[in-house]
Amino acid sequence: MNTLPRSVRLILLLSLALNLGLGAALLSMHLHVRDAQGAVDDRRWARIPDPRALAHILDANDRKVLDEVIASHRDELRAHFRPLGEARREMAGVLRSEPFDPAALDQAFALVREREAETANAMHQFMLDLAPKLSPAGRQRVATLLERRHGHGHGHERDGEPGKGEAEAVERRTPR
Repeated sequence: MNTLPRSVRLILLLSLALNLGLGAALLSMHLHVRDAQGAVDDRRWARIPDPRALAHILDANDRKVLDEVIASHRDELRAHFRPLGEARREMAGVLRSEPFDPAALDQAFALVREREAETANAMHQFMLDLAPKLSPAGRQRVATLLERRHGHGHGHERDGEPGKGEAEAVERRTPR
């Protein structure tokens, strides 16, 4: 009844097993990428665009509000961005050091996480102060900007010096 030789049947069976394994691997990779994208989406809401990006999307009245809120938060934001940049530079220095010290890197990462949390809290306070003062259209534009950002720097890391972009953005947008 079976007209295929035994060797051909074995090759077809191995091919089927290989295809099933490859399909399972591809499905697993696809699901992993979707989970990772969800994590990026969650992190996106933790980051606030730099003031230049906000000023670019807001109308004249909302830009005035933005300038006032930035002015009231300037010192606090500066106080967090500079230590964050220093912590990131320290971490980079530890990575470059010879002999390499894993314990020092662990401490550097802990400091960066601490500084990032402090900076995020300051930025969240800034947004909590800004959002109620914006027009409904301005809030819509900010929400759209936040949705469009995909976890990329957008002014957060410039010139190879992490943290520099944030401090410069605050400096440039804050009235003296």
